Amino acid sequence: MWTRRCSACAWSARPPDARRAGGRCGARRRRAWQALALLGCALGLWAAAGACASLAYITNQGSNDVSVVDLAALRVVQTIAVGRSPAGVAVSARAGRAYISNPDSRDISVIDLQSRARVATVAAGSGPVGIAVSPDGSRLYAADWYADVLRVFDAASLQALGAVPVGRAPAGIVVSPDGMRVYVAARDDDAVTVVDAQTLKPIATYRAGTHPFALGLTGDGRRLLALNVLSDDVSVIDLSDGRTVARVPVGKAPYGVSFDAAGRRAFVTNQHSASLSVIDLESLKVVATWAACEYPEGIEVSGDRVYVVSWMEDALCVHDAKDGTRLGSVALGRNPRGFGRFLDAR
Repeated sequence: MWTRRCSACAWSARPPDARRAGGRCGARRRRAWQALALLGCALGLWAAAGACASLAYITNQGSNDVSVVDLAALRVVQTIAVGRSPAGVAVSARAGRAYISNPDSRDISVIDLQSRARVATVAAGSGPVGIAVSPDGSRLYAADWYADVLRVFDAASLQALGAVPVGRAPAGIVVSPDGMRVYVAARDDDAVTVVDAQTLKPIATYRAGTHPFALGLTGDGRRLLALNVLSDDVSVIDLSDGRTVARVPVGKAPYGVSFDAAGRRAFVTNQHSASLSVIDLESLKVVATWAACEYPEGIEVSGDRVYVVSWMEDALCVHDAKDGTRLGSVALGRNPRGFGRFLDAR
C-alpha cells in the first residue's frame, strides 16, 4: 500500500496514532473557523479580496475521494469518489478536466469540470503519484513511483503514448510554458530529469538536494525550484544551463510550492514545521516564515489568498498572501494532500 510505504519517508504519512495523540485540530476549533469564514462571506469580505479562482479540487487520500470547494463561499459543494489513496491532482481549464492520481489502485481518475462528475478511469502502471497537464491541455503526464518512469497520455482520449525512464521514485512534475520540456523529480536519485516532450526521451539530469519531491517553475520558465524534503531546502536551478544558482534553507520537509501572479515570491509549505516559507525570487532568500496548519502539503496562490491543504487537520486553510494571516478554513475528507495544481480559475 502506497500510504504505508510513504510512512518511512520524511515527506509522508503521519504516525497512525497521531489523531489519538491530539495532533490535529478538534471539532470545536474547526467549527469556530468555519463560523468565522461564513461570517466573512456574509459581510462581503471575500468578494472584496478579488480572488481569481472559483473552485478547488482537493484529493483526500484517506477517504478515497475529492472535495470540490467553492472558494467564494468557503464550503465543500461536492464530494467525488475516485480511486484508492488519491494524492496528485492536475486541473486543466484547457482540457476541461481534473486528473487525479490514485497510487493504490494504480490508475488515474478523470473529472469533467463542467458536470463535476468522474467520467473516466485509466490504468497508469504500478503507482502514479505526481501528475501534470501540458499548457495547451493536450498531454497528460504521470510519474509512476514504483516503475521509475514518466507515463504519457493523450489528455482527451487517454490513449497511452509512452513511458520514459526518469530515475528512481519519480514524484513531482512540471511542464515548460511552451510544452516542450517536462521536468520530473527523481526523489531517490537526488535529481531532476528533463524529458523532451516531442521525442519522449530524457535529455538531461540536474542535481538537486536530498530527496526532491515537489517542483515549481517560475512564470517566465527560466528557473526551476526543487523542494528537497530531507535536506530542508529548495534548489533553484537556472534552466539555461542546468546550474544550481542557490540552495535556499526553508523549514523541515518542504512539500509544496506556488507563486504569486507577479512572479516575485514563492510560497513553500514545510510539512514537519507547520509553516510557510516565503522566498523572494530576486534575492533568493526567505523573507518571511508564517505559521500554518498542521502538516501543510498542497498549496496554491490566487489573487491575494494562499490556499494550503492540511493533512493533519483535514482542512483547506486560507491565508492572506501579504502577511500570512489565517483567514479561515474548510473541512475536507480524510488525509487531504492536494499534491499539484488544484485550482479551477475558469
